[in-house]
Amino acid sequence: MTADSEGRSRRYRDAELRRAGRRNLALFVFAQTAALVYVGWLVTAIDWSHPWLGAAFLLAEAICAASVFLWGEMLMRRRLHPAEGMPWPGDPPPVDVLVTVCHEPLEVVRPTLDALAAVDYPHCHVTVLDDGRSADVRELAVGHGFSYEARERRHFAKSGNLNHGLSVTAAPFVMTLDADQVPRPEIIERLIGFFQVPRIGFVASRQQFNVPEGDPWGNRDTVFYEAMQMGKNHVNAPISCGSGVIYRRAALDDIGGFPTWSVVEDLYASMLMEQKGWHGVYYPYALSAGTAPTDVFAQQQQRWQWAVDASRIMFWRCPLFARGLGCRQRLNYLHFGWHYVMYGIAYPIFFAAPAWALFTGQFVIAAPVWIFLCYRLPYLVLMRLMTMFMTDRAHDFKAFQMQVGLWPVYLSALVTAITHPISRPRYRVNVKVVRHTSLARRIAAVWPNLAMIALSAAAIAYGWQHRIGPPIFVAVLTFWCGWSIVALSRYTVVSLLSERFVGRVARDGLMAAAVLPPGGG
Repeated sequence: MTADSEGRSRRYRDAELRRAGRRNLALFVFAQTAALVYVGWLVTAIDWSHPWLGAAFLLAEAICAASVFLWGEMLMRRRLHPAEGMPWPGDPPPVDVLVTVCHEPLEVVRPTLDALAAVDYPHCHVTVLDDGRSADVRELAVGHGFSYEARERRHFAKSGNLNHGLSVTAAPFVMTLDADQVPRPEIIERLIGFFQVPRIGFVASRQQFNVPEGDPWGNRDTVFYEAMQMGKNHVNAPISCGSGVIYRRAALDDIGGFPTWSVVEDLYASMLMEQKGWHGVYYPYALSAGTAPTDVFAQQQQRWQWAVDASRIMFWRCPLFARGLGCRQRLNYLHFGWHYVMYGIAYPIFFAAPAWALFTGQFVIAAPVWIFLCYRLPYLVLMRLMTMFMTDRAHDFKAFQMQVGLWPVYLSALVTAITHPISRPRYRVNVKVVRHTSLARRIAAVWPNLAMIALSAAAIAYGWQHRIGPPIFVAVLTFWCGWSIVALSRYTVVSLLSERFVGRVARDGLMAAAVLPPGGG
């Protein structure tokens, strides 16, 4: 916090963030108005002689309009913190560091434990929680002077392992690290000072990953870390991101430890703490570096687990009805699951609709194409402008392509979430080593995308060969099918050619601190 000339308390970089917030509010109002006008018109323009397709198209547009509202509301304002953090006056408190290990190779675990031995903090006690019961990991941990724990019964995967760690440690603050997350020496020093505020329950740092050049999978998740988390930080709805996070033990005790109902513990734990009146802080700089998926199977497994977790919370622990959360917190947590509804349900409908129209000569809208464009284009342009400015251009077409290419994964996750209200879906540790896969397996992993691309291409050829409809009808639908092909092509090609990226991970690691550029993101 700082103070202005009149002595009023102000947040870090408050003035520039307020200016950006006013601009974002204007864009949000214009985009949301255009969305409501378009969807309102669409209700009256649907050709109900094709009730199933008409209802599906209207549903897809309604899902996206709701996403525009949730997206804009979340990103409208941001809260930042200085890179130096908040220094702790006097002797700092003790911190327990819990490192979760489960069958990761020694070459993955060793850099993490070596780096922890070099952490510059006077009261740091490391406990290695090894669900793989590896003699090599034990030897490495003991050699560094760390505690080693291997529980007998491995219930509830990582969250159960962390809860075991809580039961054998006692420091008032707890930092969690995955086996592959190599910390910087100053990680605890930068984060611990925020806990001087009594109701701070956790402080999360930005995640950084070693990825192949060009980040073909989009694993740096720039939009999430440089826009979404800072927007959530403004309304006390950031999430703890699982690794490189320090928790106040009292906050964890207040929610009964790390939740075991969810697939991964961080999202639901954050929501539960905020329901109890604890606050989260997002520190937007990287203080550790980890590995990221190196093939299509590991990437899909990781994203599937994230999608299942967020969707189960939305369906069975709905944030809209979560006691203790404010209105904006509820919307921010709802957005996590709604994101997967949009990509897993709405976009497949958008891909299929123009192909159906070119094959049949019939559209889902009983109005001339030019009227449809007059309603749809302003909404599309304003939505794109809102997204561009609110994310400081981080959400580009490449980021969209990598998300939309995962639609079959997200659809599968939604089905799993709906069918698992109580029982916890199976959790598998993400693969963190390089592996080689056959082309046939990679084709099988992306066959829904290949099928949708082939359908769109066939529809274009059929539409121009038979000319069923006015030229503008065929031209607009051809453009639409072409957009579908382009939208799905990047993820599909990257998946098929993923062998080219194996072993080409950029080893910039800890030296490449992910600092924010001027302007805050």
